[in-house]
Amino acid sequence: MTQYSNLVAEMNKYDDLMKDIFEKRMSLLDQIVSAESSVSGKITSVKNNEISKYSNEYNYFLDNLLSLDSNYRYKKSRQNNKCSVNYITDQIEINNVCYQGLPFSYSEGAAKSLFKNKNYINKSTFEDVFMDVHGGNAEAGIVPVENSTAGYVTDVYDLLLKYDLYINYNYIRKVDHCLAGTMDSCINDIEVVYSHPQAIMQCKDYINSRRLKAINETNTAVAAQKIYLMNNKNAACICSPEAVENYGLKILENNINSKQNYTRFGAISKYLIADESHNRISIVFTVPHEIGMLDKALALFSYYNINLSYIYSRPDLDSPWKYLFYLDFEGNILDKKVRTILYQLEQELPFLKILGSFKY
Repeated sequence: MTQYSNLVAEMNKYDDLMKDIFEKRMSLLDQIVSAESSVSGKITSVKNNEISKYSNEYNYFLDNLLSLDSNYRYKKSRQNNKCSVNYITDQIEINNVCYQGLPFSYSEGAAKSLFKNKNYINKSTFEDVFMDVHGGNAEAGIVPVENSTAGYVTDVYDLLLKYDLYINYNYIRKVDHCLAGTMDSCINDIEVVYSHPQAIMQCKDYINSRRLKAINETNTAVAAQKIYLMNNKNAACICSPEAVENYGLKILENNINSKQNYTRFGAISKYLIADESHNRISIVFTVPHEIGMLDKALALFSYYNINLSYIYSRPDLDSPWKYLFYLDFEGNILDKKVRTILYQLEQELPFLKILGSFKY
């Protein structure tokens, strides 16, 4: 046997010894967790203030051991039905649905696809939609939450926090923007184009190639109405073909977005609804400003074998130089494993909010 093989065999012996010791340790931890309810304060078998006296490698090992202890403790609390997430399982009755923009906008189309034959209310801004739902004037509000080209609609996520609402429904629409102008215009006349900032971003390659000046509007349908009222053959808008027809314009060029373009719309309400068909959960959280805290929070999902779908960060508007982390992951709130994750994060992080549960 070579020296290398001898070394590997010797290390394997120690691995077997560590396995036996680890199993004995976990047995003791189980007894500790069971006894914790009668002891003031939490018990940890490795004290944080002792870790620094070891090597970096062993410190890392002990740090992960502490995380394992914490995960095990919450897993036991799940078995004892000590953790819960506030949600309802009954579908709310929806009669009034509001959306941002004018009729024949993409948002109105999403509203009619998600909730058929309802009373549809158009509002001027995203915040107006949130105010209507929060105030009870509408049971649901339709807002765009993500685009395959431009990414997340950050204003919407800020408003979810401000008004403490939830995303409960999900609708994905393929978006093919067109350039539209007045009946007497031709494509070479166009110098300026109006549309919603997201639509402008999705068509930026086309806009740049034609050297057009882009001006933001609150909605694609609002932009179409503006071009009709301006009656200026040098101005155009980016909107849907339905808006072109409704507002008396003509299509100058079809499919001007850069690539395959999909927008995900969400329906917001005052309630977090749980349903067996849901397979996606959105959350937002903050972490302590300490080394490795974000890594520990994300490692929890790996521990429970939960797949992350998306994560990004944004500045916390209420706390300069601090950040909010937005995370989507696969799962269902009715699953005890998912509820344990949410409960543990809520207990260990400074801030956590569930933003929504829906079928993706």
